[in-house]
Amino acid sequence: MKIESGTVATISFDLCDERGEIIEASDITGAVSFVYGKGAIIPGLDKKLLGMEAGQEADFHFPPEEAFGKVEAAPTKVISRTEFPAEAQLSKGVEFEAGMPGGQKIKLVVDNVTDAEVTVRMVHPLAGQKVSMSVKVLSVRAATPTEVETGKVVTRPPPPPQK
Repeated sequence: MKIESGTVATISFDLCDERGEIIEASDITGAVSFVYGKGAIIPGLDKKLLGMEAGQEADFHFPPEEAFGKVEAAPTKVISRTEFPAEAQLSKGVEFEAGMPGGQKIKLVVDNVTDAEVTVRMVHPLAGQKVSMSVKVLSVRAATPTEVETGKVVTRPPPPPQK
């Protein structure tokens, strides 16, 4: 079966920054399963995987807009000034690191400051960078109707042991 709309693909991968250093590897985090076409990993990956089958391997390169985006296009969020330390020098361009659920880090770049609020850009650490990815397709299967609708892979429990 080939990767196409309506399928679930499972891949192993190495994700590298523009210096060629491995940022994330499925040898450590585990293989990833996703519903094709739902943009579950990075935006440019879907079109590169189209038509691949289990067992195939490939190396891909992504410009920022197909990977983690450009810094200037990062989403913004308005945060109460009280969320920042009182001594923090807040002005346009100042950067902070914030923790996300799951232990990931994100960069907050100050865009605007008032007495009550601070508008920040929520910038992925790899925003603005070219990245590369070495991929091996481990399996491809038809997605269930629920998976197609939600864009989330349903993990099936293992079958009961035979007696």
